[in-house]
Amino acid sequence: MFEYNGYLNVYKEKGMTSHDVVFKARKILKTKKIGHTGTLDPDAEGVLVLCVGKATKMVEYIMEHEKTYEVEVVLGIETDTCDISGKIINENDLKITEDAFKKVLTQFSGNIMQKPPIYSAIRINGKKLYHYARCGETVEIPLRPVCISTLSLLEFSEERQKAKLMVTCSKGTYMRSLCRDIGASLASCGCMGTLLRHNVGDFSIETALKLSQILEKIDANNLSDYLYPLEYSLDGYRRVTANEQGKKFLINGNKLYQWNAVESFESYEPSEILRMYVDDTLVGMGSFNLCDEDSYVKPVKLL
Repeated sequence: MFEYNGYLNVYKEKGMTSHDVVFKARKILKTKKIGHTGTLDPDAEGVLVLCVGKATKMVEYIMEHEKTYEVEVVLGIETDTCDISGKIINENDLKITEDAFKKVLTQFSGNIMQKPPIYSAIRINGKKLYHYARCGETVEIPLRPVCISTLSLLEFSEERQKAKLMVTCSKGTYMRSLCRDIGASLASCGCMGTLLRHNVGDFSIETALKLSQILEKIDANNLSDYLYPLEYSLDGYRRVTANEQGKKFLINGNKLYQWNAVESFESYEPSEILRMYVDDTLVGMGSFNLCDEDSYVKPVKLL
């Protein structure tokens, strides 16, 4: 049986959970070795990157990428889930102008602190937040640092009290929380309407495949043409290549002391994550270490 290794850029459709996509993809590809790189809520759609085969070891590195969303803000309504499908817990009929809306957006650009929604999979005291919510228990949710690198207004309707934003942000940023907080900053309330994820790093919605299309590619025996290689979208991590002496040590999972230096050792940061290569083949990820004026790369993930 052919073994797939690489990244699949999947278009998650509305009504499916991210787990549903993984479950169906496992059946389609006939493999259990599939993981995803960032949950999308059932009502959301767009890019969901699947790591297949050996690529499952790279999930945490793909998850580090910035993500771009097109999100609808619904003003005047607050729900328990922070999205329009939740139970309404607060409403008002305050009319927000476009100018007022634009003014508060400046508060949400750059490095900000954000409180995740209670209906989320973040763990507090070893328990996922949504378990507290479903049991009616209260829990203190700490603020978390996130970064919103771009935030632009696409459209605003004063009549419907809705806006559409394009947002590029760091991992861990909740669009539902953003919509809630924008509403609160306007002395009103707000929740998320529609959500479309355009990008996860270099993976774009323009090239994303629906599950039905993936099945068609398998039937046509050309799915491999749509699998991204293991090193794709990892350019943010610098590369080290083992020299002839270092190859056997690296392949066996030992520390790499011998590599072809492109940059001086002083340019590397302690614990910096690096891509490790043997010849032109990515063999894993490692962390840079400096000990007693000797430097080495310790393997963290080997493919």
